[in-house]
Amino acid sequence: MFRLTVANIFDFLNGFHFSTVILIEIDCVSGFMKVQILTGSVYIENLPAFLKILAGIALANRVTIQGLDADKIAGEAHIQFAIKKALLAMEKHTNIANDLGIEIMRYAAGKRQIGKAMSIGLHKGDNNAAFVIAGKPKSVSKATEELKKLVYEKPLLDYSPFKRESIFSHFNITKPEVEAVGEDKIPELVIERVALVDVLK
Repeated sequence: MFRLTVANIFDFLNGFHFSTVILIEIDCVSGFMKVQILTGSVYIENLPAFLKILAGIALANRVTIQGLDADKIAGEAHIQFAIKKALLAMEKHTNIANDLGIEIMRYAAGKRQIGKAMSIGLHKGDNNAAFVIAGKPKSVSKATEELKKLVYEKPLLDYSPFKRESIFSHFNITKPEVEAVGEDKIPELVIERVALVDVLK
């Protein structure tokens, strides 16, 4: 059984800087888990080196950290649903990836194959990023504070026309689909793709 409590926190800092942290508290079979999603922009000069830094923060705090391309996230409901599906898969032992972070990425990407899911991950250069941090409450809070030192925080999860092309391409959304349901239903079409991951072969 999952219990989701979502809080959007927008902190005005120095007259210019907004901070966004989304909190999800989850009761699951394996015990109470806290998940935070930190969003912001980050320039990555060397991707392997950056991922190594993330792995170091995760290891030091005993949490899972997964970086995602926020330009391909169609809103809070999309990422929450992906996280829930990944946790359920891990608990039921129906997961494809052995790592929770990769499993979250797989569902967020709407892809069964791990290789294809990497397309929703971080990349070299400028990134609009969403970092999913999962683990025990105190550990998640500490890891999030460390991540904040690497990211220029700003709210990036909401679906917007700016994301339209990336999301259409990544999730293979067609114009006839959108004409049938309406432009405002694009996030729901993405969630349908996430739901279909479990039945894809």
